[in-house]
Amino acid sequence: MDLYPLLKDYLRYLALEKNLSGQTIKSYEADLKPFCEQTELSVKSIDVFLAEKAKSFDYKPSSLARCFSSLRGFLYYLEEKGELRFSPENLFAAPRLEKYLPQCLSIDEVAQVFENIPANYKFRMRDIALLELLYSAGLRISEAVSLKLEHIQLDNGWITPVGKGNKQRLVPLAGKAKENLELWIKEWRQELKPKTDTVILNFHGKKLSRIGAWKIIQARTAFLGKDSISPHSFRHSFATHCLAGGMDLRILQELLGHANLSTTQIYTHLDNSYLKSEHHHFHPRERNIPACNK
Repeated sequence: MDLYPLLKDYLRYLALEKNLSGQTIKSYEADLKPFCEQTELSVKSIDVFLAEKAKSFDYKPSSLARCFSSLRGFLYYLEEKGELRFSPENLFAAPRLEKYLPQCLSIDEVAQVFENIPANYKFRMRDIALLELLYSAGLRISEAVSLKLEHIQLDNGWITPVGKGNKQRLVPLAGKAKENLELWIKEWRQELKPKTDTVILNFHGKKLSRIGAWKIIQARTAFLGKDSISPHSFRHSFATHCLAGGMDLRILQELLGHANLSTTQIYTHLDNSYLKSEHHHFHPRERNIPACNK
């Protein structure tokens, strides 16, 4: 079976129907070309492909997660076009996908990150504002650093980030997150003498870069002693904690800005792992602590 013509159709679909950027489409193409070298399209062949990718030393965990996401979208497209005789649903339900996702922090660890920013640190409120956008609003790092003042409605408690494909969505902002962002924007942001209208600024009053955001997150989370914590880890934590709290999956899909529900469903597997780890950490019998004293 020649998959290359189908791949071209899919990439055209992403450009015309999904309005994805040229760079994003190139990433999809790079991820899917190796898959299209297969001559057979079956559950077994796909499983072998995924297993080989999982063992590859050429891929970082984040790249693997993206590759799996690209393949998932392509297979669902093929299913809709009648080119697939089976549903790809179960191919991505396996727990093995969990370990390729960015690290998820516990609720307590997130609270510690906020609390451990030194009170006398000059850019304390800037860092808190960034963390609020990543964790409390669940934004992608690209959305957080590109968010403009006009995208935040403090009076109404809404932010309108611009996501993939230049699609805008509504995300509620309330409680401590709203309070901290308002404090940053109205009182502290001017200290950096802004030269741009983006909410988050670097030391020179210009738009904070993605690399700059990474450095901030690394500095703020170093005390946890965990590897691979990234800005995206806070978005993953946001999604996981929302599901653990009982949020409907379709509501979470809207908040995260996912075009397909299948992308959001990743978090149902991550959520199960998170709940298990929390149980192991806190349950008295798991911790060898007496449940009660008589």
